Amino acid sequence: MELQEELANNKSQLSHLALHVQCLQAEVEKTEEIVEALNTAHQAEADAQKARNLLTFRQYKDFYEEAKMSTSAKYQELLNSCIQDCIFLSSKNAELTESNTELKKKLKHFS
Repeated sequence: MELQEELANNKSQLSHLALHVQCLQAEVEKTEEIVEALNTAHQAEADAQKARNLLTFRQYKDFYEEAKMSTSAKYQELLNSCIQDCIFLSSKNAELTESNTELKKKLKHFS
């Protein structure tokens, strides 16, 4: 009798443990699903953040290139203006030097 009771008790415990194992397996599966969903959401957010960062970088790069070209064009225009002024002043200086030489000659002639 004792063995039968022990056997019945063991079967009951085994049944209880089997049910507990099933519950734990279901919990593991649910946890794995949650982790997978979180991983998918995290990856989507990481991809979205990367896209936002790339867009920001492209906008900054475009702004920088535009500013660089604008500044370069302004300095090129300023340089061209300075060169034109130098040419004009050199020409004017040559004219004035020639005029000065002629006036000195005339002044010597009257002296």
